[in-house]
Amino acid sequence: MNKFLTKTLFASALTLCAGAANAAAFQLQEVTTSGLGRAYAGEAAIADNAGVVATNPALMTQFKRPEISMGGIWVNPGVNIEGDIGVPAVGYRRVDAGYSDAISSKFLPNAYWIYPIDEKFSVGGGANVNYGLATEYNADYNAGLMGGTTDLTTINLNLSGAYRLDEHWSFGLGLDVVYAEAKLSRRVGGLAPLLNARLKMAGRSETILPTDFVTDLKGDDWGIGYNAGATYQINPNHRFGLAYHSKVKIKFDGTIENDLPAGLGGLTKHDGSVELNLPDYWEFSGYHQLTSNWAIHYSYKLTKWSRVQRLQAYTDSGVQVFDKTEHFGDTSRVAFGTTYDVNDKLTLRAGIAHDEGAAGRKSSISIPDTHRMWYSLGATYRFTPDLSVDLAYAYVHGKTRTFTEVENVRGISVEGRYKVRSQVNLYGLNLNYRF
Repeated sequence: MNKFLTKTLFASALTLCAGAANAAAFQLQEVTTSGLGRAYAGEAAIADNAGVVATNPALMTQFKRPEISMGGIWVNPGVNIEGDIGVPAVGYRRVDAGYSDAISSKFLPNAYWIYPIDEKFSVGGGANVNYGLATEYNADYNAGLMGGTTDLTTINLNLSGAYRLDEHWSFGLGLDVVYAEAKLSRRVGGLAPLLNARLKMAGRSETILPTDFVTDLKGDDWGIGYNAGATYQINPNHRFGLAYHSKVKIKFDGTIENDLPAGLGGLTKHDGSVELNLPDYWEFSGYHQLTSNWAIHYSYKLTKWSRVQRLQAYTDSGVQVFDKTEHFGDTSRVAFGTTYDVNDKLTLRAGIAHDEGAAGRKSSISIPDTHRMWYSLGATYRFTPDLSVDLAYAYVHGKTRTFTEVENVRGISVEGRYKVRSQVNLYGLNLNYRF
């Protein structure tokens, strides 16, 4: 595999660890609509509905009857990029690399169920999207080497059990089976004039277009992890919860190809793989019912991005073609929320949260990582004592970032200087039913 392809491909793959618009790195917080309405404050301690399967399995002991919850969250991001890239040519020139709305809107579905076996044992399961990102720049974007298509989607299938030890303590344990699919592509963009000049100097007749691929990678894999949790209930009005979700190792097996001529490292479809670890995380939460109709709740979440320190790639024959060290930092998420029961039919929620970015001083336009503030509102309406609907909206504001990104390809250094402003609107809807 040639150096031109390898360098570009796997530097691009690093963007899977470099940022997201609405959660730390490419982790997605959006697992339930009721949680969205309180900015996911109290997730490891609140037992609103069957969605607890995705956060803390120990909470399943709070349910006395079987219950299901189904729905999803629509993610509508807005990212505006100002900047330019420097391209070596005859002399040195800078070309515009501004862009709007590079991040695609996505629907994140979820479905959960809980079945209490007796007063002490409960089982449950579900499916949700726990990691993902999607950016797509135009085919002729000048900074195509840095911002092409980056699409990662995971589906987490969970099966869990819970046991109530006594009136205070409950414990839960679950198995996570994760399917991940990735697509990475990068294009020549503003580098086309220089590459064409090199071809002409070499006496070759081929012509490279800005829209030609320098990288086109598709791959998928299954991974296995686990989750565990515990709750301590002082009384029905005051509860603490602690949950842990393990890392999941993903090895993307797929195909790699490009549109380059042979003189610049052209490659027909080739088999290869990239390894990526989805990081583990801890969450501590508290829930306090202060009056008969008013409660407050809070959470602290620590995601171990520091465990993601290295990215390696191999051909199917076992030859290592890339080995790069990266220094990502652990991220903290702090959330505070409140819940108010207006009457037997209507419950209102609100929350605020601060999300840290994982990439530190490093960032990428493939989705620039940054600190975020969440502002959320939500409600539950009960049509009957057994049937209810959750509605929620959240506005996520990302801190404006200014950074420089450099791609070095076969002795050619392309520098991008960017200023990025980001925001996300989230809309949630779930239906819940007790049997």
